[in-house]
Formats: sequence, C-alpha cells, structure tokens
Amino acid sequence: MPRLFIVCVIATLLTSTAAGAEPLEADDRGADIPEAAPAESAALPDDDSWQRIVFAALVGGGVRSRRIHLDVGNGTGGTEPRDFDTGAYFDFGWHLFIRPMGRRSPRPAIQAMVLQLDGGAGISLVVEPVGTGISLQTNTWRMVGQLGYLYPIGRWQVGGLAGIGGDVFKIDPNFVLPSWRIVYARLGPSGAVDLLGDFLMIRADFGLRFPFDLGRLENTFGRDTRAFGLDSTLTFQGRINAGFTYALRFVWEYFRYRFAGETDEVQAMGQGGRGDDHAVNLQLLVGWSL
Repeated sequence: MPRLFIVCVIATLLTSTAAGAEPLEADDRGADIPEAAPAESAALPDDDSWQRIVFAALVGGGVRSRRIHLDVGNGTGGTEPRDFDTGAYFDFGWHLFIRPMGRRSPRPAIQAMVLQLDGGAGISLVVEPVGTGISLQTNTWRMVGQLGYLYPIGRWQVGGLAGIGGDVFKIDPNFVLPSWRIVYARLGPSGAVDLLGDFLMIRADFGLRFPFDLGRLENTFGRDTRAFGLDSTLTFQGRINAGFTYALRFVWEYFRYRFAGETDEVQAMGQGGRGDDHAVNLQLLVGWSL
C-alpha cells in the first residue's frame, strides 16, 4: 500500500510539471512576435521632396532691362559719358538642373552633387543710345554652366556652385559703344528651403564673376581693361505630382569696368575711364522635373 501511494504521488507531480511547461513555452513564443514588428515599421517612406529631384528642365520668358554707363577719356584731359539703356523688353530664359547621383547612391554627401545650366536671350531689340538720336538693333545672349553641391539638412539645402559663363552684347556699328563678348569664371554660395512641400521651394544664389576675356572691349577705351562682376538670383519654385514644374525668378547682374592707357586701336572710342553695366530680370519659367 505504501508503495502504491508513493507511485501515485510521483505521477501527480510529473503531470503538474508538464502542464506548467506548456504555457511557459507559449509565452516564450509570444514574446518573439513583438520584436519583429518594429523591424518592419523601420522602413523609410519614399520621400518625394525637392532634395530627391534629379532632373528639371524649364523654359519661358520675362521682362528684362539693361543699362550701361561709361565715363571715357575724350583725348583732351576730360571725360565724356556714354549711356545705353534698353528699357524693359521681352527676354527668353531657360534653366536646366541635374543631380547625377541623386538615385545612384544612398549617401546624402554624394547625392548632393549638382549640375546647372542657365541662359537667356534678347533678340532684335531696337534701342537708342542716350543723346545720339539714332536707333540701333541690338542682340544679347547669356549662358552659364556650373558644377555645385547642395547638401540636405532637414528642409534646407546648403552649398555653392562654380563654373564658366558668357555674356554677348551685339550692336549695329556706331561711334558710342562697340559689340563685345565677356567670358568669366563664377563662384558663389547657394541655399534653398522647402516651405510648402512640393508646392513651394525658395532658393537664393549669390555669385562673384571674374572676367578673363572681354572681347573688343579690351582695346576700345584703353589698352589695360579690367572688369569685375556680381550676380544674385531669388527663385520661387513649385511642382505638382505629375512632374509639371513652375518657377518665378528675379535675377540681378552687374559688371564694373576700368579702362587705362592709350589704345592703338584705329577705331578707338575713348582714352581710359570707367563704367558700370547692370541688368535686372523677372522670369516666369515652366517645365518638367523627375
């Protein structure tokens, strides 16, 4: 009888231990499930902000005005003014923006590299140099290509651009101003901020211009001609989901000229002096971005 009692007690203990182990294993399996949920929710959403735009091409036009004022030597020890004012005229414009590594690298430091091309043209303008009483046909072309870096910091993009630009001024033959071509190096900071997502981004650019080729201007008012330039651009840009993109740009451009020494040019228009050349431009551009 004692032996039977001992066997029953041992059987009861074994049964209780097995029953208690099953809920524990179930609890262990349940504890593993919540650990996988955070891993799945950690995937980043597809951000379609301006920082991921890899290509944008815009064309359009706007209103531009340009004024050139020169004080040049008259050969008798004095100076005489030379003024050229276009007034407001219609100007074509275009803008090309490429982020070549935007979708080829996961690293923001590499995605931040950009290429940019900007240009404009005013064709068949009829203007009258101040005080001459003659009407002259004038054409202007502008182009600047740049490499740059716009690093994303939250809603901001900060960096700068550097490149080569050209400004062509072509006018009918006259005795006031020559036609000329300015080729320059440009360097300056740039920054942008997303204000309303895709609907509105504001970007500001500022640049220094260092001309190294002044064309006919180099030997028309003096054999030693030097120039220095500045520019600034404020852009309000937006786009819709389909890719249609629009931009309103305000552009200011400035050159400062200095002429020294007597020139050997047969068609010289003056002997030394200085001058200013500035233009303002308001453009509306439309196009596509990816």
